[in-house]
Amino acid sequence: MLTQADVHWIELDSVDSTNDFLTRAYQQGRVSGHVAVLAHAQTAGRGRAGRSWQASAGSSLCLSLGVPLAGHSLPFLPLCVGVAVAQQLELLGIPVRLKWPNDLLIGSQKLGGVLCESFQTEAGATTIVGLGLNIHPLNVPQALNGQGAASLAASMPGSAPPTARSLAETLVPAILEALHTAQRQGISSIFNDFAQRDAWLAREVEVIEQGSVVMRGKAMGINHQGAYLVNTEHGIQAVNSGDLSLRAAP
Repeated sequence: MLTQADVHWIELDSVDSTNDFLTRAYQQGRVSGHVAVLAHAQTAGRGRAGRSWQASAGSSLCLSLGVPLAGHSLPFLPLCVGVAVAQQLELLGIPVRLKWPNDLLIGSQKLGGVLCESFQTEAGATTIVGLGLNIHPLNVPQALNGQGAASLAASMPGSAPPTARSLAETLVPAILEALHTAQRQGISSIFNDFAQRDAWLAREVEVIEQGSVVMRGKAMGINHQGAYLVNTEHGIQAVNSGDLSLRAAP
């Protein structure tokens, strides 16, 4: 099984985007195998659906992990990563919840997110697992600014939050182990673990695509393909894309 020692590490003071930096490195043949990029500041980071995500120095974890993996082989990959990260943060006493498909929450506030991107190189299929977490409440990534942003520091009163480097060194082997298990066991390896942390389970939700509400109903959890189930007036529907949000009070 792969460990941190099997990963080539790149640490940067600042970068446009850790995902983009690592993608370019693979496509240009400058790296291969398992590679982790940790940046202490990010100027043109991206969240899901192309949302802007900038992080000032020391405010956040900006981490990307490249693995020789075809993304379609694990369509539930963001859920798998989310579970692995949540389990490690819980060891620090932080009660992390997960919001399908790629957000990490504390209570109802957003702590961070996962962005997975796959592509082909001459060496074969590669997937980049991007992870961003708020470490400090000030100068948080733009995509997480404003009401609803959480941070590790605010969730650990009386204790110093971990540094970005120590977090990365803890999370990378945990993610690798989760991916190794998922490749053997499929979604069953994280199905119950996700359900236990499902932020919106049994609550009234809306599914939003391109700014419009396309579905409303009761959150029923994930199915065994990694889609999210919503019990609507037309029956239970499987959601494979879009944003899942709590339904606004009438």
